[in-house]
Amino acid sequence: MSSPGHRADDDSALLDESGAVEPGVLDREFFASLVENGSDAIISIDEESRILFANGSVERVFGYAPDELVGRDLTVIMPDRFRDAHHEALARYVDSGERTLDWQNVELPAEHADGHEVPLSITFEEHRYDGERIFSGIMRDVSERVAREERLERQKEQLEKFASIVSHDLRNPLQTAKADVALLEARHGEDELFDELDETLDRMDALVDDVLTLAKQGRAIGETDAVDVEAVAADAWNHVDAPDATLDVRDVSRLKADRERLETLFQNLFRNAVEHGGADVTVTVGDLDDSAGFYVADDGPGIPEAEREDVFEYGYTTDDDGTGFGLNIVEQIADAHGWRAAATDGARGARFEFRGTTNR
Repeated sequence: MSSPGHRADDDSALLDESGAVEPGVLDREFFASLVENGSDAIISIDEESRILFANGSVERVFGYAPDELVGRDLTVIMPDRFRDAHHEALARYVDSGERTLDWQNVELPAEHADGHEVPLSITFEEHRYDGERIFSGIMRDVSERVAREERLERQKEQLEKFASIVSHDLRNPLQTAKADVALLEARHGEDELFDELDETLDRMDALVDDVLTLAKQGRAIGETDAVDVEAVAADAWNHVDAPDATLDVRDVSRLKADRERLETLFQNLFRNAVEHGGADVTVTVGDLDDSAGFYVADDGPGIPEAEREDVFEYGYTTDDDGTGFGLNIVEQIADAHGWRAAATDGARGARFEFRGTTNR
């Protein structure tokens, strides 16, 4: 058998008794071919930003053959606006070891040979070769992912704009219709027909609100902050028309969340509890005992076990006056935060648990 790092004359000498390759015997050429032919572009520079090595994938990513890059400054593949900052950051790091950005999976644009920008995810490495400091960047072209995210964002913006227009155009005639019903009641007195019209118009108004909320909740959340869950729950409770109901918040940990979206989540759960548990329902919010997360429970009739997996679906409702959107909105908000939402059985009524949260 040959020693590690050298090619064996007989390939069978690299195999153990089972036919598997023995550890440590693959030669340098094998690993060099992995670097050269890998899907990620790899470029190494010295302390002066001079390119010392470029693998074959740089041509696919940047449009330059490797030989066209070796010996040139790394800024050849950078947009103009980053070049001075690159030299300053490299000089500062060489002198002091101070990093100006994260070295793992940092996202930056590069400049292709034809002038267009290429979004990259880059991991930086430092090593020594013949006593010299060498810096390498392993660069992955993320153009397809970025384009997909931009398409989704445009679609979400268009959906939200459409929902806002629909909301405005529907709400005005709804308010007019409600005023007309009130006028008829004033002229002719109470009537069962007027009550039915009022209920229908209220349901249509609720549907408009839920459609607009659904469009907004589809957005990915941005920066999250540590929020006071008790305060957010209290604000949400103020929007629930249930003067005889009770909210009990039990020392819930602070939670990293988008405050506005979390308040919407609570509003929908509280309204759901009132709709199914009655006007005097008690709603409890607390921390989960066995993991990072929180729960919202009520003392209403609960959810049959066979239906618990369906409650978050569009249109699911057991209330004749419900829109069937409320719990779906709850699940979308949880998903946007990276939480897992589940409907379970509470001590008396329904219980909704949210796991995977970041509490602090």
